Parts: sequence; C-alpha cells; structure tokens
Amino acid sequence: MSSIEKLQMELNNGKGVRVGQAAVVSRKVHTINYDTPQNVNIIINADAGQAFYYRFVENEIIHVDLFHEIKIFNLMQMADFLKKSLVENSLDYLIDNIDIQTGSGGGRLTGSLSYGITENLKKNHLNHVHITAFMTNEELENIFLIVAETEKALQEQGVELRKIERIKHETGNTPIDMSPYTTDSDSYLKQNGGCSKKDSLFSETTAMIEYFGSLKEVEDAIKNFEFESDISGRALHITEKNDDFNDIIKYFEQTNILSKHQNKYRLTSKGKELKEFLRIYKRELEFVLKRTIKNPQRINNYKGFAINHLSSRETGYRSGPSICKPYVSEEWPEELDISETVRKSLVRSYIENKKFSIEQEDIVAIKRTPKLQQDICLIIDASASMAGFRLRNAKYLARYLVLKPNTQVSIMAFQEKEVNVCVPFTRNYDIMEEGINKIVATGLTPLALALDKGICHINKKNLKNPLIMLITDGIPTVSLWTSDPINDAVSAADKIAKNKINFCCIGLQPNKDCLIKITDAARGKLYILDELNREGLVEVAKKSSQW
Repeated sequence: MSSIEKLQMELNNGKGVRVGQAAVVSRKVHTINYDTPQNVNIIINADAGQAFYYRFVENEIIHVDLFHEIKIFNLMQMADFLKKSLVENSLDYLIDNIDIQTGSGGGRLTGSLSYGITENLKKNHLNHVHITAFMTNEELENIFLIVAETEKALQEQGVELRKIERIKHETGNTPIDMSPYTTDSDSYLKQNGGCSKKDSLFSETTAMIEYFGSLKEVEDAIKNFEFESDISGRALHITEKNDDFNDIIKYFEQTNILSKHQNKYRLTSKGKELKEFLRIYKRELEFVLKRTIKNPQRINNYKGFAINHLSSRETGYRSGPSICKPYVSEEWPEELDISETVRKSLVRSYIENKKFSIEQEDIVAIKRTPKLQQDICLIIDASASMAGFRLRNAKYLARYLVLKPNTQVSIMAFQEKEVNVCVPFTRNYDIMEEGINKIVATGLTPLALALDKGICHINKKNLKNPLIMLITDGIPTVSLWTSDPINDAVSAADKIAKNKINFCCIGLQPNKDCLIKITDAARGKLYILDELNREGLVEVAKKSSQW
C-alpha cells in the first residue's frame, strides 16, 4: 500500500496520521497537553471544517499541525516560500484555499497574514504551524509536498523541528469549544450560518479587549474616531490617556474597524457596529475580562520563567494557619478534625474498656486564623524602553493583583526624574483602571528615587504586611544622592530592609547582575524573565505576593 493510499484510508476512517517526523494530518481537531507536547490527540467527533469554519459538510477541510521548537519566526517569509513552491509545482489553484496560523499571527496564505493576533491564539501556536486547506481525497497527495515545503521554510529560518512520539484518537465533549483557537480572519474557508452575528461580534470583541487587557482603552479609542480624524490632529490626544495609541490604530486597521484615506481615519461600518456593541454589552464584556484576568490559564514549565536568585532572608509569613482545640458546646465549630476526633475516641474507649463510640469530650474542632491581608505597592518602570507590550503587560499584572482576595494594591510609576502615585491603595478595579490608563512610557530610569518614594508611601499607611513589587526592563540611569545611579538604587533598597518591608523584583536577563545587588540590599526575592510577558508576570505574582 502506498503512502497516499494509506493516508486516504486513515482519513476515510476518521483518523489521523503522522507525515514525516513532525507533522500530524487529519480532517479532525487536534489537541495537545503542554506537559507532553510530543503526544497529539485527534478528536474523532470534531470535524475541523465544522469546528473552525462552521461548515455544513464534514470531511472537506484537511488539518495539518507541524511541530517545532518554541520560537517565533518570520511568517511572511514562510508564506512567500510556500506560495512559490506551490506555484512551481502547478498547485497555484490551491493557494487561496489554504490558511496558516503561527505564534506570530496568521490568516489566508494569499492574504495580509495580519490576523490571528490575540494573545491566546498566538500562545497556543508557539510550538507548531497550523495549516488548514480545502482539499478533496483526490488531491491528498499534495499534503506531502505542503508538509515538506513547510519544514524547509522553518529550517531556512533556523527553527528546529520536534518529533511527534504518539498519536491518540479520542472522543471529545460536543459541541467542542474552539473559542481560544478561533478568530476573525480573511479566510475563504468560512461558511456563514454556523454562529449568529452577535456571537461572532462578542467573540471578536472579547479577543480585542483581552489583547489590550482593558475595555476602557478600546472604548476611548472608538470614541475618538467617531468622526473623521486626522492622525496629526484630533485623535492625537489618545496618547494622553494611554500608552497604546499606535498599537490600537494598527489593530483597528488590521481588523477592518478603521479605514484610512488621505491620512485621515474613520470608523468603518464594522467599527460603528462595534461602538454600539460596546455600549450595549459593556457589563457582560467587563465580566468576561475580569474573569479571564482573575483566572489565567495555568502555565506548566513555562519557558523563559526562572527564579535565578533568592536573598538570604526567608520571611516567616504563613497563609491562614490552623489550630486544633477541644470542642466547646457554647461555641459554634468552624470545622471538625475528623482523624483527631476518631483517635481520641479510640483511646478513650480502650482505656474505659467500652465499645467504640464518640462522645462530646472526644470532639476536636479546628479554628483557622484569617489570612493576613497583603498590601502591595507595585512600582512600574515607565521609562521609554517599556513602551508598548511591556508596559501593557505590567498594567495587566496590576489588574490581576487588584482582583486577588485579601489584597489591596497601589501603583507607582517612575520615569525621567519623577515618581508618581498613579493609584492609591485600593481593592477597587475601576479606580485601578482609571489610574493605570494614564501611565505613558517616556524618559530615563530613576530607580533609586522610585524605591525611596515607595518606602515613604508605604510608611504613611498603617500596613501590616507590605510588599514592594518592582517591574523593570533596565538598570538605574538617574542618580539621587551621589553620581552613581546603581549605588543609589542599592542604598535605597537597603532602606527597604531596614523598614522591614518585603521586596520582590522582576527583571530581564541582561540586567541580572545589577538587580541581584539591589535585591540583596533589600533582602528580597528576584525573578528573572526572558521577557516581560503576561504569563511570566502572573506566575511571579502567584509565587511572590504571599510571604
């Protein structure tokens, strides 16, 4: 039996196959567990065309996942390589009906490839190239060429392939939820009717506010383009409200919310629909965003996250300890210690030479002391190098922290020669949102001043369990007491320890040596990341925000 015949037979039986060492091919949905990415699950009751494109007929769409090391590469370069190969092999008639998704984006192979840019979608494709195509059984032989050329395109960019060890066929829940994997796109494979216009707009809007981490920023941007706006005129004041002006413009253009003519922007019909949709469903969208922030996807063995240094001090904080005590009938027991109660009953029954029974004197209650409130002063580096996604992700962390129970958060931002309290200590999400949206990245890095002001800010309050959490992508560049910015920052950090304030620093690998000195002086904890992305920041918060 030839390879093509075997492929056709397995696909006709509703199964998937491995092509080469790194690719899995089927007409079904594939899933992986990020703990074991070498194992691929084929969901036999989830047709790829129906799940991804709401198609009416099964077995029309072929689904290829080609696995590689976790790496972002040049998608346009890969697409050009594939298109050229298909044309050279007289397969140009297939090109318009092929979609691609990677860790940097995707869309129709012959389109702009500016879709698939939501955080969830990119994250879920960091380790594989996802390809879907409209392909009949008679055309399946072309799969081998597509896989081979995709592998060549990856290797040309220095991306290593990853071998698939095992394919498992299983039945999934129906209807299968593909919301984390789908997005608005320019695909020709979609069929209308699979979901309502409202559902589609809700899904797209949710993806947008998740990407920016803020509903308010999207609302502000939409309002500024209600009428035709010159980029150098009226729309410019957006930069006074948030740091994402250019990114918002780019996103709106890519998703056909804004159109540009003669250097002027205006809302498209889709943009006007979105504006009205935000007005009507604001509360529902806020709920979805808060739920997403509060319960982020769990990251196991996250690449780029490492605890490279801990100071010599270990703080003695314990979260909600419990005390066992005899049951008192006048007090309502919060919780009973079953094992200790049974043990006491057995001992008493044995000593009294009686049949086993549980008496009131045997009952042991558990009294739990309440968890100590955490008071976090989040100090954000707002220097010029933090502009864009780094500052956006730092703001995302602020939203995550204020939604945590038993936590109040204050935000300070430092840049040039200034340190500002943007948000006072609060548990209120709206107050947090209002304050952090005013932070704009610019200027130098006055770290010593930021730490010194942070100590003063905390000492003005009656805080029982304070924590300074510092986020920075650089090293100090502005001095305070001497001519050496680094020594000044170390001196300020030493004051943190003397004031018995807990300290946590989050920084990048190139600045590790400097940050170790600062963290040592503060007798705190240092977390080094490859990049200041959301997943890494949230993981640090989980590990460090309770001492």
